Amino acid sequence: MADKIKMGLIQLCGCSGCHISLLDLHEQLLEVLPNLEIVYAPIIADAKEIPEGIDVFLIEGGAKNEHDKHLMEEIRAKSKTVVAWGTCAAFGGIPGLGNLYKLEDLKKTVYTTDSTDETAGTIPSENVPELLEELKPVSDVIDVDIELPGCPPTPAMIANAILALLGAEELNIPTKIVCDECNRTKENVAPETLKRTFEGTPDPVKCLYEQGYTCMGMGTKAGCNALCPSAGVPCRGCFGKTDAVIDQGAALANAYATTGEAVIKLDDKVALFNRFSLAASLLNKKVQ
Repeated sequence: MADKIKMGLIQLCGCSGCHISLLDLHEQLLEVLPNLEIVYAPIIADAKEIPEGIDVFLIEGGAKNEHDKHLMEEIRAKSKTVVAWGTCAAFGGIPGLGNLYKLEDLKKTVYTTDSTDETAGTIPSENVPELLEELKPVSDVIDVDIELPGCPPTPAMIANAILALLGAEELNIPTKIVCDECNRTKENVAPETLKRTFEGTPDPVKCLYEQGYTCMGMGTKAGCNALCPSAGVPCRGCFGKTDAVIDQGAALANAYATTGEAVIKLDDKVALFNRFSLAASLLNKKVQ
């Protein structure tokens, strides 16, 4: 195993879920913490400056304002290895759906209220970083060495990545799809109608997609052990695209085209197929 490495952690436009997943290693943390020197982690302790000479920096979340962008650039300049930590960092995640709307419309939605005082509808500007026109995944701002997908990545994936950086294991990021990990029975037939999760009670054994539920497993990177489908909940696509395709949303749209009229009638297909990866999608580049 390599000598102790200096590590930085940061949460930008994200929810801190990736940090929580790291803590969910529980006693396994004892295997990795002695080999880490955490030199920057605002979520743990106040830190004014990012130090030089960081070996590995884990960035959670994307860039939605100029401050996020500046921090990413500084991190890249001061770090040997940068990890896009989680789906928000790798693909934009849920916040990336805001890229479907113009920035001014987003501001109005967030800051316009029904209040009658003098602040109603006022968009703050003093001491507030300027918002970017669109949310950007980390790789759209700086070079990234490793993308660790998941919303959040599983504790086991995080442990593997850290141990790989320490030289104790091989990095193992899955390349298959969620369907490959799912043990539900598949007959390879397309449903004639589609329905949402709350409609009816799914058969506990049969493929959810073939039952008509909007499962995204056929276009989503594996790594979660099909956790949601195993619990009777359709995959939402939170691990992003597989290495075999250019665009997750396009791959899913292609798969769902086999349902014919059923997918045409489905509401909000853009957000459904691109829920976690819109900011990194071909559609996002087209919209902009």
